[in-house]
Amino acid sequence: MTKLLAATILSTVTATALFVAAPLTAKPATAAKPAVAALSWDKKLSRSPAGNHVIGNPAAKVRLVEFMSYTCPHCAHYAHDSKVPLLSGPVRQGKVAIEVRPFFRNIIDVSASLLALCGSDSKFLGNHHAIMEAQANWLKAPPEGAQQRWATEDFGAKMKAVAQDMGLYSLMTARGYTPAQLDQCLADRTLADKLANQTNQAMEGGVNGTPSFMINGKLQEAHEWKVLQPLLTAAIR
Repeated sequence: MTKLLAATILSTVTATALFVAAPLTAKPATAAKPAVAALSWDKKLSRSPAGNHVIGNPAAKVRLVEFMSYTCPHCAHYAHDSKVPLLSGPVRQGKVAIEVRPFFRNIIDVSASLLALCGSDSKFLGNHHAIMEAQANWLKAPPEGAQQRWATEDFGAKMKAVAQDMGLYSLMTARGYTPAQLDQCLADRTLADKLANQTNQAMEGGVNGTPSFMINGKLQEAHEWKVLQPLLTAAIR
């Protein structure tokens, strides 16, 4: 992707209103209290200074930044391949924290990202993987008349039309969201502009495709899990 494309997406979004164990007692008559299970860091969600979701131990030795586009098939493959080994391994152990940064390639990414970020922080990881896992079902050619529906200058209406036409709206209602909740999230132009600016900044920093990754602030020459995994293992040591 070129800087020109990022600038175009940014311009479109902005200008056209887009596009914790109690101690054991020494008294023999008192039963020992069960130990508290160790914290599963893969269930911990927080926010980065920039506002992006972070999964895992915020103080982990390794910070993995994922630049992800919801319309990128390679991103869906990475999400599938890395989900179990990464989350149940080094992330759960508190060794790696993942920061997910949505990356816009097109107008559909804008709508999908707003839906992934919809609701409380606790919903993000489920939303993220649900959209990625169902990508083969919803990522298709837009239906007839889509371009006209997507041309409206009403940002919320535009994003809703994209979500409905691509099947993302029904995917999210199946996850328990009400239409009112989805409409509110899809109308968040301020967040869309912020993510568009973040995409542009990423491209200026050398990110020219998705998925792309940074390990402790350094952009990696890796775009799939089998290449990224040994790099993470080396960083953990």
